[in-house]
Amino acid sequence: MRKQSVSTIRDVARAANVSTATVSHVFNDTRPVSEATRQAVLDAARRLNYRPSAIARSLTTRRTYTVGVVVADVLNPFFAGIIRGVEDLLWQQGRSLVVCSTDEQPEKEAYYLHLLLERRVDGVLVAPTGADLPVYAELQHHHIPAVFIDRRPPQPWGPTVETDNVRAGYAATRYLLDRGHTRIAILGRHQALSTVTGRFAGYRQALAEADITPDPSLAVTVDSHQEAALQGTLALLARRDPPTALIAANHVMTLGVVAAMRELGRQCPRELSFIAFDDLPWLALVAPPLTAVRHATAEICRCAVDLLMAAMNGQSTERNGTANYPIVTLPAELIERASCAHLDKAC
Repeated sequence: MRKQSVSTIRDVARAANVSTATVSHVFNDTRPVSEATRQAVLDAARRLNYRPSAIARSLTTRRTYTVGVVVADVLNPFFAGIIRGVEDLLWQQGRSLVVCSTDEQPEKEAYYLHLLLERRVDGVLVAPTGADLPVYAELQHHHIPAVFIDRRPPQPWGPTVETDNVRAGYAATRYLLDRGHTRIAILGRHQALSTVTGRFAGYRQALAEADITPDPSLAVTVDSHQEAALQGTLALLARRDPPTALIAANHVMTLGVVAAMRELGRQCPRELSFIAFDDLPWLALVAPPLTAVRHATAEICRCAVDLLMAAMNGQSTERNGTANYPIVTLPAELIERASCAHLDKAC
């Protein structure tokens, strides 16, 4: 079988009747080229099935056209949605992704960020673990911008795009208070995360406004695994004075609560009203359908990618030239379904 020849930049230049330098400028966007010339080069490249070398391109432009995305768990549906959203947007900008999963472990976060630094990605999108890691200073030193999604870093290493977690926690608690609940529990991960801190703060704020002294034992934090959420829920429901309502502060906590209710044979909302964070499709399909806090995932992705693209293109995302990066806070939406009872109407 005759081996098919591989087209080169010289072949494209000859077919488009331009210099090899012009072909390089078209593909690397290193110098303005007329639209007619650009189109002639692209047409010639398409006819010849020409693919520019990524290595040569990165040496010319000092860019790799790749972006690192570091999240807690790629199997978590919330983060899976974030990955898919930013992938679609970056694809439109000619960028590809390198995805890393930390499992909420700071050492893995540091390892993967160092790996992305070594691979000279053009920028990173990170859902941080909350640990203060020296690698962020290294990224900044090497001019690799970082944008933080969903969670704030412990120090201002870059812009953050997040849900208004205080208002979300407040809205969920207020919704239950309006239905006559006063013993409301909240279950979340450790409070090193800004998401947990904000949601718990909103919970306490709503209770205080209702002249209810928060019971610290009803604000429960566990580790990030479903089994821990299950055990935390079982302990809450085994109390002599169990809560009449519970807020699960993320998807893993929701799974733990559902498992605990099933294990105990408790009925929702008859025996426990329940609000979940992260409105995933299955929440509307269970019996009863679960009331949930829905994040503006598409808008989070769009804002994060816009900020990262601006930084990668040399536009400062700092305020007044200082390390005072913007925090973009987006509203959440409470989706009302059938998992929250009015106490005076409960069966």
